[in-house]
Amino acid sequence: MRIAYREDGTAVPVYEPGDHVRLVQDEPGPIVMAQAGEWGVVLRNRGIEGLDIRLAGHSRPRTTDLPIANGIPARIVVPCDELGLRVDLQRDLRRDGGSKRRRA
Repeated sequence: MRIAYREDGTAVPVYEPGDHVRLVQDEPGPIVMAQAGEWGVVLRNRGIEGLDIRLAGHSRPRTTDLPIANGIPARIVVPCDELGLRVDLQRDLRRDGGSKRRRA
């Protein structure tokens, strides 16, 4: 995973194939196939068209009928580790305007 930073120092993940991600919201749309809490491995990042994520063998059994969730918006996933535990990204403090010093 690559990490980009906004002007205020907030970290923004740029997902790549092989990255582990966890859904924090249900998949949008009338038919929900991937639900919040499920996690898997990114197969492909299609930019604004979303992420293709393999769920089978991670948060679902390998024999599941729908092992791949297609077109999942990147805004509803967060980075996680191989066990599905969320990984928090650190701010870039250099972009945060530096430290503020107290005056005595």
